[in-house]
Amino acid sequence: MDSDNSGSPPARLLCRMTGATRSELPLVLAAVLCAFCLFSGYSLAKPLRDAVSAGHEKEWVASLFTGTLIAMLGASVLIGVLVSRLSWRKFVLLAHGVWVAGAVVLALWFRFHESQTSKALDSTFFIAVSVFNLLSLSIFWSTVTDIFKSDRAKAVFPAIGIGLTAGNIAGSWTVSTFGKNIDAGNLVLCSAGLLAISGLCAAFMLRHLPAHAAVRHRSPAGSIGDAMEGLRLALSSGYLGRLALYVLLYAVTGTLVWMQQQSILRAEFAHLGDAARASRTQVSGTIDFYANVLTAVLQLFIAGRVIRWIGVSASLALTPLTTLASLSLLYFSPTVAMLIPVQVARRGIHYAVDRPAREVLYTVVTPAERYKSKNLIDTFVYRFGDAVGGWSEVLVTKLGAMASLAAFGAMCLAFAGVGVSLGGSLKKREASNAADRPTESN
Repeated sequence: MDSDNSGSPPARLLCRMTGATRSELPLVLAAVLCAFCLFSGYSLAKPLRDAVSAGHEKEWVASLFTGTLIAMLGASVLIGVLVSRLSWRKFVLLAHGVWVAGAVVLALWFRFHESQTSKALDSTFFIAVSVFNLLSLSIFWSTVTDIFKSDRAKAVFPAIGIGLTAGNIAGSWTVSTFGKNIDAGNLVLCSAGLLAISGLCAAFMLRHLPAHAAVRHRSPAGSIGDAMEGLRLALSSGYLGRLALYVLLYAVTGTLVWMQQQSILRAEFAHLGDAARASRTQVSGTIDFYANVLTAVLQLFIAGRVIRWIGVSASLALTPLTTLASLSLLYFSPTVAMLIPVQVARRGIHYAVDRPAREVLYTVVTPAERYKSKNLIDTFVYRFGDAVGGWSEVLVTKLGAMASLAAFGAMCLAFAGVGVSLGGSLKKREASNAADRPTESN
């Protein structure tokens, strides 16, 4: 095996930084660059997605979540058909080609409607970006896990994860800093360029795909077949069923906060007319940037210690309680000055503490249960929760501010209760697994 002490000093430094051997280094660097470009491209488009939806009424925005759920189901059916007929290599290259072509078409569409609002364009853009977010991550990780065996994956995946985080930070920083000076068409065109670079990196990576993976016909997370099997497992297991309920409540309550964000952005910049979208885009980018930075800092220095210190149950209760505080603060002070710190804190805590704690819950189920149920929960349950949250905001707020806040507060408390219950079940399963594990005799 190649030693990471061979080669030039820069190569040795890169090997130490990425955990790669000398022969793996080009492949790992391609994976890091692919991850960076893929997620910086998404992070350029996401604030614009939020901004265009903030320019419309609540009912229309809620319908977008329903449209996204339907589009996700349709995309899953199409993926199932494609991967049954194409090798994984051809499918991944086709997916990147579709993403780049779609981004270019949307960029030109934005340029054509530069001085006017188009609900058809805004709907298409919102749904396309939302579906891309889930599918791109699934396809990317399915590819890299095929390339690197498990022992090497443990060494190089942290570097690839840093590429994802850096991409999110770079994209959101660009929008936060220059959002008012870049029109929507050029912003999406920049995103298309980054996706094209990501596609080139993917093509390089796919040249090293093992023979069995290159010809294997299987779906990434998000396929209908896997989702149906995951639904069966979730319904037959109280533990997995509660985990699905936890993610559903996270998506519902998170969408409620997001809907509050959209209402604030809509009202704050309504007087700017055609310039309102650029200002909303910049504010959304600012929220994303600081949330991404906070997440990175917490993950590096604090999150692991917090989970070990307070335990999984309390970690899972943090996001529900933070969401309750966020909704309360935004109801009583619906301003951009309140919105930015509230959203940054809530999202930072979720990604740095709640999300890792949630992943721990899968460590006490079988590999088959983990793959199938996680597929269902992270895609269909999540998007269904978005749709429920969007329409809940529309319907419940008609009862008045205090009544809706009470209803949403009860939902957040139920959310926290499910998290605490899951943490307790995790301890029992860990204890049971430890008791069943054979002990070694000296």
